[in-house]
Amino acid sequence: MNDRGRQSPASRSLMLGLSSMYAYIYCLLVSSELTSIPIFGGAMYLCGQVVKEFFGMAVGPGASLMPKPLRKWSRVILILLMLLSMVLIVIYPLRLSSFQLWTVVVLVLAMLVRDEAGRRLLHMRRSGSLRPSWFIVLLGVSHVLPALCVLWDFLYNLPGGHAWNLFWGYIIADGLVLYVQVRDALQGRDEIISGHDVEMMEQILPQMEKTNAVKQFQALTIAIVASLSATLVTMYTALIFKGSSNMLLQLGITAGLTLLTREAAQMVFRFWMKQRKRRPNPTYVMLLGFLLWFEGISIFGQSMTGSVLRMEISLCIATVGVTLCMIALQWMENGMQNVAKFTMEGNMSAFQLSRAWNVKMGRVIGDMLSLLLITLLFTFSGPSATDIRSLLDHMYPLVLVPTMIVVLTAVIFTFRFPLSRRHMDKLDRFLHLREKGVENRALKSQLESIAVAEYRQPFGTAFIKAAIRLFYPHKISGEENIHLDDDNPLVFLCNHGEIYGPVICAAYFPVPMRPWVISQVCTEVDVFEAYYCKYTLARAKIPESWKHPVARFVGHLAIWCMRQLEGIPVYRDSPMELIKTFRLSVEAMQAGDNILIFPENPNAIEQDHGYEGTGLGPMFEGFSMLATMYSKRAHKPTRFLPMFAHKGTRTLCFGHEVNFDPTKDDAAERHRVVMECEKEMRRLYEEQEEILKKKKTARKA
Repeated sequence: MNDRGRQSPASRSLMLGLSSMYAYIYCLLVSSELTSIPIFGGAMYLCGQVVKEFFGMAVGPGASLMPKPLRKWSRVILILLMLLSMVLIVIYPLRLSSFQLWTVVVLVLAMLVRDEAGRRLLHMRRSGSLRPSWFIVLLGVSHVLPALCVLWDFLYNLPGGHAWNLFWGYIIADGLVLYVQVRDALQGRDEIISGHDVEMMEQILPQMEKTNAVKQFQALTIAIVASLSATLVTMYTALIFKGSSNMLLQLGITAGLTLLTREAAQMVFRFWMKQRKRRPNPTYVMLLGFLLWFEGISIFGQSMTGSVLRMEISLCIATVGVTLCMIALQWMENGMQNVAKFTMEGNMSAFQLSRAWNVKMGRVIGDMLSLLLITLLFTFSGPSATDIRSLLDHMYPLVLVPTMIVVLTAVIFTFRFPLSRRHMDKLDRFLHLREKGVENRALKSQLESIAVAEYRQPFGTAFIKAAIRLFYPHKISGEENIHLDDDNPLVFLCNHGEIYGPVICAAYFPVPMRPWVISQVCTEVDVFEAYYCKYTLARAKIPESWKHPVARFVGHLAIWCMRQLEGIPVYRDSPMELIKTFRLSVEAMQAGDNILIFPENPNAIEQDHGYEGTGLGPMFEGFSMLATMYSKRAHKPTRFLPMFAHKGTRTLCFGHEVNFDPTKDDAAERHRVVMECEKEMRRLYEEQEEILKKKKTARKA
């Protein structure tokens, strides 16, 4: 994949979120140890983070990249944030003595200065204006000087033993920040946007606004990063106040569990990936992550009036979910780089900067939501830790509602993300062909319809497939006979078995394919109703009065499913429109899509009862014209793979390939292909019938 060896903005956001979270929690701890307002320190740190980040976005060179509505109100928002900071610094400390106030203020300022200095040094290092040796020295100074200021502040205002205990907590939080900064120096991307960067990004903004995949990915990134920040603040704050009376010990336990769970989840996922033949769809991995994430938050809310151990376990569940989401987002980022190469050639640097800017925007939004949550906690509770614990006991469901809403928003954007694993693989293939100087217009057109135009992944049919597999299990036989080739895809031939064949193929087909679909079942409901009653419900043992309502209901579902499966309509009754079927099929094959055809003829003289329910009926020979047209267009032999869906043994069987040789007489070769395919399909049927007889005999015995 692209960008190997470099840390993605998604992974970086997770690490930055954890490091800033420990700084936030440490400020809570110090404020709790020194004052009667434990939430004061954490709120001040978060407010400083938001003001610093938003100021850089609203006033710096990157201000023109903000969305127009946000850009219009950016100065007003910045003034309100500064006023909130003044409230924190002036009004809250009225309850505090001067040494308590300045101890917390010095701590927060030291952390903010340290973070900003490190960020500037990383920018200078990546731009080449700072040597590695000087970078190491100055990065050390940027951590040592704030640490000495904090130590002096503690020793001046607190007893020696107490001061050193608090200082060791600072060293732990500072160590994680240093770890993240060092990783950024080796793997990360710059987040400081210069005037030159803005010029590059403004050049690609019009193209980005036209590319649906980019827009959806930007929204998804912002939503996930904001959800991460809100989740960490909510769960960590509740754990600190509901957990052990020794807050520093509680921080160590919680932080250790989070990091260990994250590393364990990554190890287990990597091991699982090694056992798979193909990488899963990243959107499905992300949805699984969101399920665990949301479940962790729900269990956490139920546990806030119970044991701390259960709260820690629910935090671990949520952490596993977050880790899966970040892994999936990393895959999506790699795919989006290919989208950028596909649609925005020559502007990769600008595109990467836009991704980093979106991550930054997500963190700002998440921190703003977290700050709002903290403000609400203080508003509805008293200033002391006891008051906050009492509020969490009585209002615990409401405390988690904002976080759940943000996570659900991210789930919605996941459903809107258009690229599946198959599409990402096609992008890889197209870019590889383009690098070799090969032009594939069919593949380019298909990718434009998916990445640029409005497109939705077929999540609906995916859920239906999962339900069928759960309640109607089947086996697959002969999968080793499927030899995939993107440059010369397969044409699968399967029996119809009334509605059984299409349904089972849709649910269990082991490789991607696009089915041929009778135009009557994928265009209009009224047409489908008549067709379904004639060929499928004619012999069904249901009352006549039920047949048309059932057919109409199935029609709505079938038409929706066929669109989700990207079915190719077959116009049997219109020779002129049938040419469109072959043209669409050849274009799909040139784009690397396998085709699935159900070649039985339900209107044959000996087939007056419609499709065969169990065996194989007479076959159309017209489908073989696809071989002629594809071979002329692609200059390759067409590969047919006969198969059979056997209802009795619940098995999807794949036979051996039958290849069309374009060098031989066309009519004779097409006839030979049809006969050999029919012979192979009957062989598969007879094998399964023999297996079924043996099973019945064994059961009787």
